[in-house]
Amino acid sequence: MFVLSLSGRPGHGRAAGDPVPALLEALVGLELPLAPERTAGPDALVLASRGETALEAMLRALEVGSTAVGLGIGTVPGPLPGSVRELSGPAVEAARSAVAAASTTSQVPLAVRAADPRHADTAADVEAVLRLIGWMIRARSRGQWQAVHELREDPTATQAVLAERLGVTQQTVSRAVKTSGWREESAAHPLAVRLLSMIDLTSTR
Repeated sequence: MFVLSLSGRPGHGRAAGDPVPALLEALVGLELPLAPERTAGPDALVLASRGETALEAMLRALEVGSTAVGLGIGTVPGPLPGSVRELSGPAVEAARSAVAAASTTSQVPLAVRAADPRHADTAADVEAVLRLIGWMIRARSRGQWQAVHELREDPTATQAVLAERLGVTQQTVSRAVKTSGWREESAAHPLAVRLLSMIDLTSTR
């Protein structure tokens, strides 16, 4: 299982002030075993059962722009409680360790920790991939971010459709997509998912 501990950084990025409402709104629509919730202060907790969903949750959290993202991968004792705040187990402890590490990182505040020590190297590998993706997200202008956000929501949309949705010209969309690094970022997504799934499927704790 994948546990994301998200720690808000008020006053930075797109969500100045309390970032938790924007974080929870950004996660709407994801297929999660339990609803994400605020835990304490500007922090929130998310549980995901698939690598693809965990990656999508991390990308959405990074887009909010004021969040340290800690991902813990490991087991979560069943049956699941009624609230994500009641979770316990190795994956939760790993997430706490990860967000503590992420909170001390200024450039791309993201860290990955595997509860099973055998997967420490793989966790470091996927963390490197995700930080690179995170750097690309943080470097985007608002126009680039809007174009990429629409593409992630609807990867099959044409540039003409995107331009109509965003109220800009097709040339503007083309330029934003080309300079955003979206194609390079999206090409790295399958690698990140494979590494995340590898840790999850073979973890013993």
